[in-house]
Amino acid sequence: MDFFENMPKIELHAHLNGSLKMDSIRELGLQLYGENSSDFLKRIQEFTTFPEDMDADKLSKCFQKFAFMHELTSSRKGLQLATQMVIRDFARDNVIYLELRTTPKNNEHMTRREYLETILEAIQASRESYGEIIVKLLISIDRSQGVDAAEEIVNLAIEMKSQYPTIVRGMDLSGNPAKGHFKDFLPSLEKAKKADLHLALHCAEIDNEEEAQEMLDFQFDRCGHGTYLTLKQMEQCKEQNITIECCLTSNVKCGTVKDYDMHHFKRLHDNGIRSVICTDDCGVFDSTLSQEFAIASTVFSLKKNNIHDLCKNAIAAAFCDDVEKTDLRQRIDKYFADNTE
Repeated sequence: MDFFENMPKIELHAHLNGSLKMDSIRELGLQLYGENSSDFLKRIQEFTTFPEDMDADKLSKCFQKFAFMHELTSSRKGLQLATQMVIRDFARDNVIYLELRTTPKNNEHMTRREYLETILEAIQASRESYGEIIVKLLISIDRSQGVDAAEEIVNLAIEMKSQYPTIVRGMDLSGNPAKGHFKDFLPSLEKAKKADLHLALHCAEIDNEEEAQEMLDFQFDRCGHGTYLTLKQMEQCKEQNITIECCLTSNVKCGTVKDYDMHHFKRLHDNGIRSVICTDDCGVFDSTLSQEFAIASTVFSLKKNNIHDLCKNAIAAAFCDDVEKTDLRQRIDKYFADNTE
């Protein structure tokens, strides 16, 4: 485990509101409310608990868990603190490059623009405390919120990209995959693509072959999960140079994969289809990127050269510039060169 904890890592699929660790949530509660009530502590426990007897609709229940974090980040102060804590937690796990993603929220305390501005200011401020980690932002469309919200969010993303070009690098389509239809979001995503925003879309998270095909034919940069891609669709990803973001513990705990040894990562890896290891929501699923690599190594009998290849896959697929990629590659190559045994 020490090898993976000390290894410099690249995280490409991390949702802001699901990536706050339990200790950090307690810390956030203290800073926001001055104390942690027994009810608050109980809700933290429920946030990361996945009972064995959860029914078949596990995935929907996973999405319900986010309501708790949305409450904590509903104010500018809570959102700012949460963003900085998430970056800190990833930095402590030796993540040297992080792409955070989040859907701009609109509530009584903030507009969607203010939500994004708060996060971007927190990312900039974190450079002073955690300068070793490079942080980018992917702005998400929640497919359950409809096309009007999607259009507003894309326009905001284009605006924020012009103001923060080194941080705002792309967009995500996420939310409950059982809600909404991909075709409805095509105009908004086309606009994002024309504005040179990279696209990392949740695709084939549930068994919907027709929609997955629509998404692949649209063409995008990275596929979130890809759990139910057919072998033919996996080959299409290979042809289109689409990287698959594999989130092992997330898929197992949400019930879209029965167990680790049945994860589609093996089929991707065996067929030479570019994939990366990610956490998705390391707070909700009580994991770290180090633990995800350790699980993949054990379950799929990966050697150090395989782990090195996964790290290089992540660098190639990252939404950063060539100078940053060169720096990341040098740091990771050095680690593997120094740890050959």
